[in-house]
Amino acid sequence: MESDKVREQGQSLNQIFRENLKYILAVLLVWAITFPYILQNKDTILARLTLWFNQKDGYPNLRVAHKLIQKGDEIIADRQEKSTGFFSGLKDFAEDSDSGKVNGFPLDLMIMEKACLYYRSKEHVEEIFLEPSWLEKAKEWDTSAFHRKETYDSNKVSLGPNPKGYWNLHIEAVLEALDYYKRALQFSGPDLEAAKKIESVAWAVCRPAEILLAYKTNMIETENFVLNKLKSENKLPSKLTEKQQLTILLSVIKNNSFSEVNPNNYQESLLRQILLTGMKNFSPKEMDEVYERIIYFVAQSEKEYLKFVQRRGDLYFQLGKENKDYYKKAIYQYQIARNLDLASQDETVDLPLLLVHQFEANLSIAKCYFELGEFKTALKIVDELKLLLRNVDESSVGGKKIRIINDYYDTKRKVLRKLKRFEEADEIPLTD
Repeated sequence: MESDKVREQGQSLNQIFRENLKYILAVLLVWAITFPYILQNKDTILARLTLWFNQKDGYPNLRVAHKLIQKGDEIIADRQEKSTGFFSGLKDFAEDSDSGKVNGFPLDLMIMEKACLYYRSKEHVEEIFLEPSWLEKAKEWDTSAFHRKETYDSNKVSLGPNPKGYWNLHIEAVLEALDYYKRALQFSGPDLEAAKKIESVAWAVCRPAEILLAYKTNMIETENFVLNKLKSENKLPSKLTEKQQLTILLSVIKNNSFSEVNPNNYQESLLRQILLTGMKNFSPKEMDEVYERIIYFVAQSEKEYLKFVQRRGDLYFQLGKENKDYYKKAIYQYQIARNLDLASQDETVDLPLLLVHQFEANLSIAKCYFELGEFKTALKIVDELKLLLRNVDESSVGGKKIRIINDYYDTKRKVLRKLKRFEEADEIPLTD
């Protein structure tokens, strides 16, 4: 009886398979056709699914963002406050320091960052020399950073954790917290808290690029939020160029037209991209977008305006190595930066410091003309600067500016040689 039932079930399955064969083949055919496309565009598809998921829950959704941030904070706090067998761990480490054991040391993000920087400085060192010496451990990795004040005896030398072992001990937990902060960023919109949380842990896990991405994302999401708001309220004129649209967005953000958008947070996000991550971690063209925005925001502060305009000129000078047209753009920025009249009304301005700033801007203009092959124009500017060397010598604010003076002489020497005035070039004192 049981065998008959099994046979009947088998026949029934075969019948179902035969009846649905064409559908099964159709599914396999569709999958075979679409699989290469899905594999090639998986990131785009996942991004769209994420966007749909965000919109489904409401975007921005600070309630979801704060819950995710809280989960990340709990992971960090748990590691900071709890340490399994802390004081016994110190003893174990003293007994087994060669094995790299770091049992009992609680999480300290600053120590993790220090360990990260230590091994980055040893990138090209043989593996046998990677471990810190006893003296390094006693000076840089002693246990004072982990002791409570009431139990730490400053008269005793006690070796701290092995940097590599300590970093590996906490890396998984910190990465998990970082993941929660990154997920929170997807729901944050103009809110800056998630980006700051990412910054607080990214250095510790040797991922500074995560900071750049976080603040860049915050900048873009803030602008998109304002753009969508203006569109929903029919306050955005039609047929605008990209530059015109950006100007309107920046004006709305700066004037604090929407309560959800804090202009100080937006400006901080721009400054973080410039000051914390550095130009070397950013493509020059992306950095130009940041400078364009920050210059708009600091336009009313003449001193800050001149500083960032000159930095934008430096950026264009760098880009000029690939496209000489950027040298012309750099000249325009430097010409604005050297105009001290823009800052003359500011009572807090330090005039000697501004004169140094002006000297640098003029010297940079000469260097641009040199790169453009206009050597006579470059020499004319350099000769005019000879009378202004007093602004960067011993009498200038903060003392002699060795770097600027050396740059001046190097530039003048190169220009004279291009004009085949070799004797005059050789008479210029050599720089250090």
